[in-house]
Amino acid sequence: MQLKIISAGAGSGKTYRLTAEMVGLLRQGVRASGIIATTFTKKAAAELQERVRVKLLQEGLTQQAEDLTHALIGTVHSLGVKLLQRFAYEAGVSPEVSIIADEDQQILFNQSLSMVLTEARVIRMERLCDQLGLSGNAYFDWRQEVRALTEIARANDFQEDVLEASKNASFASFAELLGPVNPNGGPSAETLSRVLEATIERLGTNGDTTLKTAEVAKTLQQTLRELSLKGTLTWRQWAQLGKLQPGAKSRDDMNALRELALGHLQDPAFRQDIREFIAEVFDLAMGAIREYQEYKQKRGLIDYTDMEALVKRLLGNEDVRRVLADELDLLLVDEFQDTSPMQLEIFLKLSGLANYSIWVGDPKQSIYGFRGAAPELMQAIISQNGGIKPEDIQEFSWRSREDLVAAANAIFTRAFAHMPPEQVALKPVRTLHQDPEALGPALHLWKFELLPEELEQNSRPPGKPWMENSIARALTDWLNKGVYLQPKAPNRREKPCPAMWPYCAAPTPSAWKWPKRCPKPG
Repeated sequence: MQLKIISAGAGSGKTYRLTAEMVGLLRQGVRASGIIATTFTKKAAAELQERVRVKLLQEGLTQQAEDLTHALIGTVHSLGVKLLQRFAYEAGVSPEVSIIADEDQQILFNQSLSMVLTEARVIRMERLCDQLGLSGNAYFDWRQEVRALTEIARANDFQEDVLEASKNASFASFAELLGPVNPNGGPSAETLSRVLEATIERLGTNGDTTLKTAEVAKTLQQTLRELSLKGTLTWRQWAQLGKLQPGAKSRDDMNALRELALGHLQDPAFRQDIREFIAEVFDLAMGAIREYQEYKQKRGLIDYTDMEALVKRLLGNEDVRRVLADELDLLLVDEFQDTSPMQLEIFLKLSGLANYSIWVGDPKQSIYGFRGAAPELMQAIISQNGGIKPEDIQEFSWRSREDLVAAANAIFTRAFAHMPPEQVALKPVRTLHQDPEALGPALHLWKFELLPEELEQNSRPPGKPWMENSIARALTDWLNKGVYLQPKAPNRREKPCPAMWPYCAAPTPSAWKWPKRCPKPG
């Protein structure tokens, strides 16, 4: 298997390069019917297939162009469905693969989660969140933690034994940060109450009149009242007591309270609450996954994550591997910076069966982390493969003007400092010397300021929707001025249609594509 990795930034001619790669291999004898190519969208798959077909016809390779209709070119999910349909018996599924739509999948999974979220478990989780100080965090929801864990587990095809081991490892790694446990337990509420009273008295009589010390004293009094009413404090309150900073003159007077408060880290009860919280999150996630799997099995359904897991296991079947090894000449993976761990395993297994393997990607364009994509996997594959050869780096930007390319290079070379700069920066084809004056500036700096009457009411810039309104007004003014657009071909520009300017970028007016709601001028 020959693995070629191509680095292709935005506008660097990726589709042109892929077309050339595929046509070159077909010319050398690679069978069109022996191609598997994965793209991120159906549109990209159709465009690639059509470009290759046209190029083959131009070169007189009519048989290869005709055979190209038998190539498996499509999204990962569409290719997975075709493999499952073909090897349904080996995969243990029905040939009539029925996949749950994304929107329905989320609803069904939520219903499965609700089945394991009994009232007792909800009360237990709410109590643990209160005790650990998580309930007051507007950005934290333990239900989201359960859902995120289930998504990670399913995206990586983790079985329950893996999740059980991860549950234990999660607490063990957290406990290491806390140091040794105190077998005698933590301080009692009575002890804390006495130390609080003594500390408040010292802060009130030591002559420290600074604002910081007054604020600390006020916090201690509020804490003492709460302790008297409830008989206990949350672990978050214990931690906050250990972090209070009065004025310099009073710091020594806080030492006894600070030492007592920070001792909660060694309290066995504190660790038990953490252990129970972690365990409950894992147990709820595993229960929801079981419930969801049972629901689908009873109805003969799978979702896209199931499909990927089934394909991954299918590619471990020796009979299937022998068949594919005889048939598969080329595996092409597009946009592989958005590959999930399970998809990566599928691609690696297919690459091991193919005579040629070409993977194309750009970590700067990874945008699907929320779906489980892990762009760091791309760099790991590149490193394992010995890096990217200079001839496999698409170095030119054919899309953007020189100053835009320069701005992007300045930003991304620093953001991706761990990568070789030649894999990050692009060289502009559309240079300033072609027409530096007529196009005007490519970068605009908008500085929004409050009006005098707004300054009287606000000491700082207001939040939404002030900024959004400012951007909208600036865009409106900019578009009303009329904007020149230049196509990729050098030294060609046309002024856009005033009503629908984004649609009117074309070398000549006769080539303009007029949308229905934009009347073509007479």
